[in-house]
Amino acid sequence: MATDSAHDAKVERLRERYRELLEELRTIIPGSQVLFAFLLTAPFSARFEELDDFGRNVFVLVLLGVAAATVFFMAPAAFHRISSRPYRRTRLRYAIRFAITGMVLLAASMSGAVFVVTRFIFDDVAWAGAAAGAAVATLTAVLWYLLPRARSRRSPE
Repeated sequence: MATDSAHDAKVERLRERYRELLEELRTIIPGSQVLFAFLLTAPFSARFEELDDFGRNVFVLVLLGVAAATVFFMAPAAFHRISSRPYRRTRLRYAIRFAITGMVLLAASMSGAVFVVTRFIFDDVAWAGAAAGAAVATLTAVLWYLLPRARSRRSPE
């Protein structure tokens, strides 16, 4: 009897963690989709042709990174719908990995996009783009990884 109760509690915790993750992804996905849509339209703007080859190459990497991030963000919902119910722990493990991979790709893509735009604004001055891209990368690393890790090591309030 106690085993059934412990199992039920464990299953409920897994369900709750999965619900929380899906809810978090619901807030992230629209932002990545908007960025993806903007990046898809950028090559059709008049000034896009002024980008040099390096800028275009970075832009393509950014576009692919945002596309991949969006796919990773949406994968847990598809995985949830398609996979069997008995594999809750596996689904949660994959969903967390998908979400983290999406966040890394999104952070790298945002940094790359800022690099391209800043470099373009300052007439191909690489250091300006690199500084702006590094600032975005640093900010996302601090707020999305370091701060939460530091917070999780402390005792709960």
